[in-house]
Amino acid sequence: MNQLCICILVEEACSGGGWRASAREKQKRREQAISKRSLAHYLNKFYGCPKDRCNLMVLKDTLKKMQKFFALPETGDIDQKTVEIMKKPRCGVPDVANYNFFHRKPKWGQKNITYRILGHTPDLDEETIDDAFFRAFKVWSDVTPLKFNRIMDGEADIMINFGRNEHGDGYPFDGKDGLLAHAFAPGPGIGGDSHFDDDELWTLGEGQVVKVKYGNAEGEFCKFPFLFMGKEYTSCTSQGRDDGFLWCSTTYNFDEDGKYGFCPHELLFTLDGNADGAPCKFPFTFQGEKYDSCTTSGRDDGYRWCATTEDYDRDKTYGFCPETAMSTVGGNSEGAPCVFPFKFLGNTYDSCTTSGRSDGKMWCAVTKSFDDDRKWGFCPDQGYSLFLVAAHEFGHALGLEHSEDTGALMAPIYTFTKTLRLSDDDVKGIQELYGVSTDKPLPTDLPPVTPMDVCNENIIFDAVAQIRGEIFFFKDR
Repeated sequence: MNQLCICILVEEACSGGGWRASAREKQKRREQAISKRSLAHYLNKFYGCPKDRCNLMVLKDTLKKMQKFFALPETGDIDQKTVEIMKKPRCGVPDVANYNFFHRKPKWGQKNITYRILGHTPDLDEETIDDAFFRAFKVWSDVTPLKFNRIMDGEADIMINFGRNEHGDGYPFDGKDGLLAHAFAPGPGIGGDSHFDDDELWTLGEGQVVKVKYGNAEGEFCKFPFLFMGKEYTSCTSQGRDDGFLWCSTTYNFDEDGKYGFCPHELLFTLDGNADGAPCKFPFTFQGEKYDSCTTSGRDDGYRWCATTEDYDRDKTYGFCPETAMSTVGGNSEGAPCVFPFKFLGNTYDSCTTSGRSDGKMWCAVTKSFDDDRKWGFCPDQGYSLFLVAAHEFGHALGLEHSEDTGALMAPIYTFTKTLRLSDDDVKGIQELYGVSTDKPLPTDLPPVTPMDVCNENIIFDAVAQIRGEIFFFKDR
């Protein structure tokens, strides 16, 4: 049986209820009902609360299991800390033993494991993506005898790809901030394969990574913020140009250094397709209709494309549109870029806004008037670290389950860190499957063990003893 790990962010939060029949109280009761359904779904998915009989009593007991796993007070009540845990990005493998997942400790029978990258996200340049995956595999090869080799064609042990919605494996993604990625446990066929949701904004965890084209710094990366004419810019800009192209400085002070390049844009180049990177040609004709911008017409995967000649019906040449510095994420516009200024409820906006939203998320319209066209998307944020998510997923692809150590890479909750270091639990887990490396130098210091807050956590000790006047507490010894 194929085994799957899914990264998920649960959006719904629990809210209070009431008894008065006012409109506000009715809304609260509706929210409460939705929250209970979300809680039941979460506990069914990750803690085995049975769908057909997840009643109040069973739900309360199951909720205690979840709270115990995350070292929360085992109250069985939906308190704020429990809700905060439920709302965090995480992997979808259950946190308690489940016979469908990793029950026989599957692992690869060989030490040399191959991987193949079938596709790339337009959020990052290919070199950055390839490097992120290389480093993610190296996290595990550094502490085991495993060796990972990339192949460019044929069937690899671990096949890596990006996709949106239903992408061919029966486990559809669901848009931004929902399912982040999933990986199958070791085995034949789909075993080991790792898929990443392309509706997420993939970065290295600290905002967009923009590799410039042309200018006098081609191939270098934008430096954000950068200084231009005495003003700081935190994203690509068209300031100083009359052709509308977005650009950035590759050093902090453009006024002194003059180093710059153009940010990705479909009028500069396209990706993949069959046009060898030629830029879009607007307007172009497709199936008898004229298009003045990139489109998803004719595709069911949500990827924006364009023709590179004026008549696709005649020439059949095309490419995929790169993500620009202001490409949106989620929403209903398939990544189309923000258009400034835009109108919303009669007001004019020159930048992303939170107006009209109660969750504080920044958004923009992708046409001049949201009031007329209702087309919008979320503005780019820090994004998810492709390296960190890949390292976690590849752990599952090698056979690892989740760790109860909150500081472990294999903990179910996604947490960004600039300097990843495997915990003691991560190392012990992977070495139990594949052994200790024999041809690499031993680390000079031990991997970190996440300390317990003995004053604030509910801890059950296995034994207590008084030796030479000192009291010793024993746990897991």
